[in-house]
Amino acid sequence: MGGVNGAEALRALYALQEKDLEIDRLRKEAESLPEELLSVQARVEALEAELAELLERQAELRKSYTRHSLDIEDLTAKEKQAEAEQRQAQSAREQTQYENRIQQIKDRIRELLELSTPIMEAMEEVEAEIARVEEALSGLRPRLEELLQENARRVEALEGEILKLKEEREAMAQGIPAPVLREYEAIRRAKRGTGVVRMLPQGQVFRCEGCNVVLPTHVAQKVVQGQLTRCPSCGRLLWKGT
Repeated sequence: MGGVNGAEALRALYALQEKDLEIDRLRKEAESLPEELLSVQARVEALEAELAELLERQAELRKSYTRHSLDIEDLTAKEKQAEAEQRQAQSAREQTQYENRIQQIKDRIRELLELSTPIMEAMEEVEAEIARVEEALSGLRPRLEELLQENARRVEALEGEILKLKEEREAMAQGIPAPVLREYEAIRRAKRGTGVVRMLPQGQVFRCEGCNVVLPTHVAQKVVQGQLTRCPSCGRLLWKGT
């Protein structure tokens, strides 16, 4: 590619890149979440995690309390049975044996009741914490849903802008030689942004707009002539600018 055609192609390529960069910017904006949404979302997630832990703790406490209650129920039945059998005892020795048995059962029941008290207290505390967290969630979830809907509308609008820009971009690309366009796109992917940059005059020398390196004279001459030339430092295509 040489002469005027080359310079015009690079000019068109630079204009195309501005469109590409605007599309990149809008895509990034669409992918990013508003600060309030991030904040509310994080708070809801933290509360949901806390609620899950509390519910798990509540289940463990209920399991322990139920186990103690069943043991107490079983021991109470055994105590009544022992008392009934004691009334049928025929000797003092048997009476004493039943008394000892009944006392052991009573002691175990008292021990289980003592163990159940802190469990009940812990259950009450956990239930209060669960109520607190659920109340906080009930207040935040509607706001989170509202913010999610607002964000969906925002993203939809941005996607519409992106689609329009892409259509404009495709129309612009039609006027650029395919080999030049392919090379630009390959460089832009490698550099994650820019594939063509201007050659900037600085006194008696020229610098690359992309990496700011001073360009060799023969490279600058090729760029001025409109030849397809890469920066020897960063590898981007160079355009002499307007």
